[in-house]
Amino acid sequence: MASYEFFKKEFEFRGKHARMVGELWITNDYEHTYFRRLIDVYLVAAIIGFRVDRKVEVDYSPTESKSIFPEQMIGAKEDLDFIMQMIVMLENKEGISSEESVKKAFKVVETKEEFEYYRDLFNSYVRGGVEELYERLVLHKSEIDEEFYDEKTANLMGLLDRFVIPSHS
Repeated sequence: MASYEFFKKEFEFRGKHARMVGELWITNDYEHTYFRRLIDVYLVAAIIGFRVDRKVEVDYSPTESKSIFPEQMIGAKEDLDFIMQMIVMLENKEGISSEESVKKAFKVVETKEEFEYYRDLFNSYVRGGVEELYERLVLHKSEIDEEFYDEKTANLMGLLDRFVIPSHS
């Protein structure tokens, strides 16, 4: 019986998502980039995509792809596996009990079909998250005020307000 493991191979951003990622993550340009490493974009985008329930199909428009190498994927595997488990547990589109959702999230994937389904689900949320991050950090033009000295900082704080910092209402 074959066993399948996630996040052990290279991941490629393609098409418009590669272009968007190229604006979110700029190699060795820490002043203008939003992320230090490409794997960080992948991690955060998965969470954001799931959080806003934004799944997006692969775009195959002709653009140079951006790749996350296997070593980086394996280095982040523990975090990625955790995010995958949360998605599987919380996705629950089948209406199964909470107990069954937890079992499903923590069991070993045994078939190629199941592996491909969860891999594709995860990556569709990643692409949705990339689009959300791109719209909020790159396209959105914030008002620069006394609190934030530049647009990049204002956009990051807006993102934190939306997804991280709980509202006090």
